[in-house]
Amino acid sequence: MNALQASKLCDVTGIVSIACGRHGCYAPKALVDLFKGEQQKNVDFALLKALTSTHVEAEQGVLLIYNITCQYFVHLQDQIGSRLPFGLDIEAAIGLFHIHAHKDQCFFRYATSFIPGAAIVAGEILESLWSSLNSISPTAQTATLAHRAEMLDDHTTDSNHKKTLGIVNTLCRSHQTTVDMLDHAQNYYRNLTDQAGPTAVAKWDQDIEVVEAMRKYDITTMDIYAARLEDRQSASQYPASGTGNSLLASWMELSLAVEEKQ
Repeated sequence: MNALQASKLCDVTGIVSIACGRHGCYAPKALVDLFKGEQQKNVDFALLKALTSTHVEAEQGVLLIYNITCQYFVHLQDQIGSRLPFGLDIEAAIGLFHIHAHKDQCFFRYATSFIPGAAIVAGEILESLWSSLNSISPTAQTATLAHRAEMLDDHTTDSNHKKTLGIVNTLCRSHQTTVDMLDHAQNYYRNLTDQAGPTAVAKWDQDIEVVEAMRKYDITTMDIYAARLEDRQSASQYPASGTGNSLLASWMELSLAVEEKQ
């Protein structure tokens, strides 16, 4: 908490960084000092440096996962749009751990679960990196500015080096986990769609394709995922086959109950 308090005795009150959500590596030159809270101009500088040092091409696109991205992206193009690579599309996202502390609209608009191509990604990868870096914070707080910069540079580079050495084992474990999760997800999806019926599934697929195409231009279109409670009869628009205790009926009943308790 002391690090967040601006003080005349502190030259620096904290740091912000950009890291790869896939591999957990710090982006070179993207570890930036904070002076009075988490100001967006400091994050802007870290983002621009990360794009440059990692050689991001415009056709690749960028998925920026930030716990306050719903605020950060409001004026991003106005502030640094001219400094971004020409034609670069930046997708805004919030990690699944932080997203539940936001408003309901943020969940459907910014959760990585609803962004095509995001897949399963560690949106809070920096939290695990901070836990390791915090061990040197007592020494860094009392060091000179030059020594502090060298310490942070050494430890972040060492973190990247260790991840590079262990990347094969990490990818093998992740691949096996992915295979297991894929089988489970496919079985769940198959059971759910069988209960819904082909007509409802076709309508849902069509709606999803439309809003995903519009997402970049109007983020509010993602609100189609939100449950609508104003008309309880709408839940039975696509009746489930079989008995009333079907998987789809149970899921809809639970979803409505959760929404009412919030």
